[in-house]
Amino acid sequence: MGITKPIIALTILLMTGLSTDMNNINSFISNDNFYEVAKRGAWHEVDNHEKSRYKDGKTIPIYHQITTAPNLLYVKIPLENTYVTDDMGMAAMEIDPLGNVVWERKAEEQTYFGIAPLNKDELLLSLLSYNRLIKINKKTGEETLILNEGVRDVQVTSDGDILTVENSETSKVILLSQNGTVIWESKPTFYYPRGVWRKTDGNILVVDFNHKAYEIDYKSKKIIWEMGGFNHPNSIQEMKNSNYLIADEHNNRVIEINPSMKKIVRKYDKGLWSPNSARELPNGDWLISDSDNHRVIQINRMFNIVWELSNLNNPNRAVRYDLRVQ
Repeated sequence: MGITKPIIALTILLMTGLSTDMNNINSFISNDNFYEVAKRGAWHEVDNHEKSRYKDGKTIPIYHQITTAPNLLYVKIPLENTYVTDDMGMAAMEIDPLGNVVWERKAEEQTYFGIAPLNKDELLLSLLSYNRLIKINKKTGEETLILNEGVRDVQVTSDGDILTVENSETSKVILLSQNGTVIWESKPTFYYPRGVWRKTDGNILVVDFNHKAYEIDYKSKKIIWEMGGFNHPNSIQEMKNSNYLIADEHNNRVIEINPSMKKIVRKYDKGLWSPNSARELPNGDWLISDSDNHRVIQINRMFNIVWELSNLNNPNRAVRYDLRVQ
């Protein structure tokens, strides 16, 4: 069977790594030939058996999969880089749309959980092994201690503040300024909270390993909404339609909840294994850390995988810079 020129051009460009110009890559596939290309499918791999590794001052590109048949080919390759904390890989990484690791922080016996870019040069990292929340400058390598305490999830709010949650016996949700000053903390304590999110109305969402999700009123600090029936939920996000997106880890699914009805309105569970986090992207796609499958996937509204990073080691979090609430 023949193969279309767009697939040949795209594959050659990806394999040679001659360019990271996303506009040029996207120009190989037009709306006119999209369905013909998608029908055949196209994919690219660096090495199906090799994990990302650091050697001679450089990081070898991890396996990057554009699409797999019969899923539709993603016409527009993401323009933004993806930030990943890789638990068992003991690394935090920034990965470009072609799967190249463009920045990495890796240290022996050090695990990472939360990651949140502040701007193009700086990002926040929660270091589980060392019980610290730090800000790091990717260009200079300079590190600033934000909180000398074990924390899990990290979110940068629309005000530029830092929302996180303690990893202790009396776990609280904490809101910090960028210099580490505590602005607000929750009154209720939780069993083993993993994911947090600040809503557009200022209230706080949190998911706890006691199998529940909560909403905390910011002013009164009281729990004003809760929902059970999960199995170790790991992340939560307020979506653009005001529903909540939850990674229900031990149920091996990502679900969209209508909070007023306390009802699941959409779910994705095809082949997932312990998804640690899920984020709605600006185009409505979901970015999922499929932890025990050692991959990060992006699925579209039809629940087709349209972008994938494989051969990771139990990714905890995967976010894009434009996920910050603006």
